[in-house]
Amino acid sequence: RPTATWGADPHAPPGKRGGRSRRDHRRKKGRAAGRPGSPGATLADALTPPPDPHDPIVQIGDVLKRSQTYLADPEICKGGGTRLQDDLVDLLCTLLDVDIEGRLMDQEVNANDLGHAGNLLKLLVLNGVVDDTTAEEKETQDEEAEVSSVATTLDLELDLPKGGSCRGNRFLKVVHRLASSRSTGGRVAACCLGPVLWSHLDFAHQLQLRGVITRSLHDAESTVRKATAHVLHQIAELVFDPRCVPWLVLMCQRAMTDPDPKLRAASMTLTWHLAEHLPNAFIGNAREGCHSLRRLPARDDPTFTEVYLLQCKLLPVATRLAEDKSYSVRISVAAQCDRLCMSLGEHWTAVILDFFQALLLDSDERVRAEATYCMPRVVDCTHVQGNKEVLDVVLRASRKLQTDASKTVRLALATASGELLRLLVKHADSPHAPAQNREHVDVVLIPLLQRLLHDADPEVTGAALRAVANASRGSRRRHEADGGHEPVIDPVLSESQVLRLLPTLADLALSARWRVRKSAVEIVPALLRCTVSLETRSQIARLCIKLMSDPVDEVRATAADCLCLGGECLDRDGGMEWMEAIVVPHLKACSESDLCKQRQLCLKMVQTVVQGRAWEAARPSTLTQIIVIAAALGQDPVVNVRIKLARVMEEVLGELDNAEEEEAFVRDVLEDLRKYELSRPQGGDRDVLHFVKKALSKATC
Repeated sequence: RPTATWGADPHAPPGKRGGRSRRDHRRKKGRAAGRPGSPGATLADALTPPPDPHDPIVQIGDVLKRSQTYLADPEICKGGGTRLQDDLVDLLCTLLDVDIEGRLMDQEVNANDLGHAGNLLKLLVLNGVVDDTTAEEKETQDEEAEVSSVATTLDLELDLPKGGSCRGNRFLKVVHRLASSRSTGGRVAACCLGPVLWSHLDFAHQLQLRGVITRSLHDAESTVRKATAHVLHQIAELVFDPRCVPWLVLMCQRAMTDPDPKLRAASMTLTWHLAEHLPNAFIGNAREGCHSLRRLPARDDPTFTEVYLLQCKLLPVATRLAEDKSYSVRISVAAQCDRLCMSLGEHWTAVILDFFQALLLDSDERVRAEATYCMPRVVDCTHVQGNKEVLDVVLRASRKLQTDASKTVRLALATASGELLRLLVKHADSPHAPAQNREHVDVVLIPLLQRLLHDADPEVTGAALRAVANASRGSRRRHEADGGHEPVIDPVLSESQVLRLLPTLADLALSARWRVRKSAVEIVPALLRCTVSLETRSQIARLCIKLMSDPVDEVRATAADCLCLGGECLDRDGGMEWMEAIVVPHLKACSESDLCKQRQLCLKMVQTVVQGRAWEAARPSTLTQIIVIAAALGQDPVVNVRIKLARVMEEVLGELDNAEEEEAFVRDVLEDLRKYELSRPQGGDRDVLHFVKKALSKATC
């Protein structure tokens, strides 16, 4: 029997007082780092023995983990005064210094998880900082109020500081102590305390903290450098002093030259984030916080020159990263070009456009795909700034990418084309939109989508179909029309463009791949929004009708659903016309078909119409007409059709509200079905009788 150890539960049953067994600890370690043979396992995981559960450091870590909520409670520390809080902080710093092998960590240390001791230390410092500054802020506010009242009495204008009162902090020595620690966790913890203390330090003490962070960014351990990059990202939001900005720019330039590709990629995020918060450092207000972002000052503003010169140092960072030898770094740049455009302003768009165009034609397909996904976002943000050159460059690159050998790139292009289609139509309604936006749609995007719809890869074809459908759904708007509240559709495609796409969709309906045929019919509701002509809508309906006889059941069901619910996206007159001129006649045709599958499909369509309440768009008599068509199948020779009829009638009863005549008619249909079934040889099919009885009992209730 294992002996009890320090920290074990004395009330545990015999054999369980030794804490976790070695096997349990291995199981937990395997989940965190990956077991040998698992996808996340490495050679180091296989060769590194699990920590000894009887190791005092490991046991202390378990105690800290269990008692973290209690020890971090500010009320607990208040009970013992500042001395108790300082003693706890000193103990945690000692533990971090001793834990050179990282035994207090379940996984690799990072900026978000500092381990049991590091997380508790951060909470204690945060609570201590808040307690220390609450009294100072109250005293400062009282002083400011007194000075303001005196100034008002004497009719003076005072320029009070934008931020709060910032002094030295007693926890700064903790940062210095951990920064010189031999353990990786200690140095990471020192760096991660920076954002907690930054706003509570004056400029002189911020200089000390900047020295610690600068050394951390030059640390030999890549883990420390990665955590430092995350910390710089947070500090960029807290800077409201222009004297700190050159240092942050210097840190960006240092991260750009780091040997670790992940850190170089993180420097791209830091670049645009710092550029976004640059105006706050000059004209922001610390009391309003980082979420109150300021736009770039006007060119005649004295601070514009300072911001512009700092941008001149930031932009080369992005330019160099766009030419990095590591594809992961270039992917990071390609994914964030739009954020860079928005944060730097329109006067740098031409430079960003140059390396963005190079990323679209990069040698690595992953970079090209990521840049392609970013195209709509870049066009959108530059349209806001009024730059028209970007759209021309993007469309020229799209023509080259449509013949790309990589399926991933063509897939990204199909998705991006749908977004561009939506953006161009949205901006076409703006009074400042260029006249060639519609021309771009007709000359470039529609032919591009047609080519992608004929792509040899079914995934690309499906993506192109979804792109058109999503663009049309995204363009739908509801506003008050003349004389009522009917939905007014703002279509993404004109009727001529829809007619150009219909032959392409008809070809896709003949594809050998059933998923392509299914995707081709799913676009029908989107196309119906783009036309008001019954003739054009009839051509669209033929696509559904054609695929309702498909050999694959899922394709038939999708086509039937699209046909029945297509009128939902139309106005009242269009919905009535669609239901009465297209849906009801085809329901009758399916019910009279010689094929059993078509008669079952007729009942499936009735179920879809009733559940979607699509009949409400037509005349009141339409529902009765639909039920009559379904009731004609009550004497069908195929038992599955009669079972389906009984189940559909049960659903119809659940959807009828305050319709006594229709309810009585449905009960008559069920009674006739029960009598017919009982008159059949051997008393009929018991499954049919079961569902009829179930539906009738529901009608009675």
